[in-house]
Amino acid sequence: MVRVGDPNKIKLSYGPEKKEFIVAVDLDGIIVSWLTAVCKLCDIDINDEDIRDELKDGVYLDAMGVISEEDMWGAIDREGVSFWANLDPLPWAKKLMKAMEELGTVYILTSPGKCISAPSGKMEWLEKHFPEYLEKFICVRDKWIAAGEIDILVDDSIKKVEAFREHGSHAFHWPNDLRLLDGEEDVDEVIEKLKEEIKEYKKD
Repeated sequence: MVRVGDPNKIKLSYGPEKKEFIVAVDLDGIIVSWLTAVCKLCDIDINDEDIRDELKDGVYLDAMGVISEEDMWGAIDREGVSFWANLDPLPWAKKLMKAMEELGTVYILTSPGKCISAPSGKMEWLEKHFPEYLEKFICVRDKWIAAGEIDILVDDSIKKVEAFREHGSHAFHWPNDLRLLDGEEDVDEVIEKLKEEIKEYKKD
């Protein structure tokens, strides 16, 4: 409580309004089955034990020597908007989004990769599966540019996670989706861990 001007007049001051906690969730590999679709499109056997194990470890397809980065993005680009719009949602997509909505305001923060049709295709995908996020959709290659405004990023790319942290915000490294699909990590435990981290951050 502070006195302003006339000492008989009192103005109540409650300090700055508390900022809402904002969670940004990536699409590909988090709630969208991108990797499986790319392998199918490029005629790569994702069930090959060696290939699958390397993918689980975060090794890119071009680094394995099974396809060049240029050829992979070329194949995706030829499919156009339909490639992105018709990707399958991952089994835990709704559960994860619901859990995040209970803890803050949720945005989609995704990268277009090297594909000009990705933003439009991803918006079509959202319209089919999560239409409420069409107005909370951010598509940019350098996700760290949103650090500071966004409190935590949920992403499966360790490079993007590290960059986000380096620019002053929190980030959670989501496990490779194949590891979750194969039961090597439990998705419910991962979601609970993420929730606990967010609760701790919100105390700051």
